[in-house]
Amino acid sequence: MTTNNSNCRPISTYPIPAPIQSKLNKAGFLTTGSISNLRPSELSSSAEISVEDAADVLDLVGKSMGMFLNTKTAFAILQEEHLHHPVITLSRNIDRMLSGGVPMSKVTEISGIAGVGKTQLCLQLCVTVQMPEECGGVQGQAIFIDTEGSFNVSRLEDMSQACVEHCRNTMNLPFDVWNLESIRDNIFVFRCKEVTDLLSCVMVLKEFLKSHCQVKLIVIDSLAFHFRHDLENTALRSRVLHKIAAELSRLAVDFKIAVVVTNQMTTKFDSKGQGRLTPALGTSWGHAPTFRLILDWDPSRSFRWATLIKSSSLPSGSAPYQVTKDGIRDVFFEKETTPPVVNVEDGIPGISFNSVF
Repeated sequence: MTTNNSNCRPISTYPIPAPIQSKLNKAGFLTTGSISNLRPSELSSSAEISVEDAADVLDLVGKSMGMFLNTKTAFAILQEEHLHHPVITLSRNIDRMLSGGVPMSKVTEISGIAGVGKTQLCLQLCVTVQMPEECGGVQGQAIFIDTEGSFNVSRLEDMSQACVEHCRNTMNLPFDVWNLESIRDNIFVFRCKEVTDLLSCVMVLKEFLKSHCQVKLIVIDSLAFHFRHDLENTALRSRVLHKIAAELSRLAVDFKIAVVVTNQMTTKFDSKGQGRLTPALGTSWGHAPTFRLILDWDPSRSFRWATLIKSSSLPSGSAPYQVTKDGIRDVFFEKETTPPVVNVEDGIPGISFNSVF
């Protein structure tokens, strides 16, 4: 259901300069509906304002009306979310924590120290997003934006082979339904060697997605890499990061796809000189992802934890997992195991050094 009351909004409620507002009122243009079908030249002549000012007014009102025309009820949004199945990870523990898997129409951040499994999880998602619906997949394609040279084809082959065998064994799928060749053909890899490449790549994704409607997953591995090395100007760094974050959020919502970005960890020190690890890129970026996961080693070093530290709809929690030759898989315990504790100071989530070393 959409609203139809945008035509009734008073012109006086828009941030239009007072002299122009006065002329519009005097000419009888009191609501958006009274000017919505006019050309700049017509409004200029009727209200005795310049064509440039008329164009600015119509542009402002037009954008606002478009926003209202796209308004939906909360129930309609909920129904849409239920129609789009999340991307499973093949770890039931992680999928259960995320209420089914990595969600569509959302940006999910995966942070963690080097070697904990961020890229492994991203590669796994590029495979599982292609799984047939009978096996719990969404039969989609994936985009992998590689900033570090981390895309490993041989590792992808291992995961793909295991996933194909899993689907054939559980659902008796014929060979021609889903195979290694089709998995390779449905992952589009973009290599971005500097931050300008990354920005350009993100900004052209909209057109790419229009012509590749089967894409259901975008991965950036990693977002932090170039921002920590290429941009020393803090103000410019913030503007570029904000532009990328805003575009990724729009793509996720407009195309009903899952967006996953990996982030590195950095050290923060408190007033006592006590250090802790926290996701990089600062607090302004921290508001961009809908879901934030921190991957961490268990002190025993025999398995790892995925901890949900931010979600607008789910409680925080931790899920044990392991990285095997076949990919991301569950860990099973004979006795209860204590998950890591993620602390938040000054709005910044972090983990103590004791939990990772």
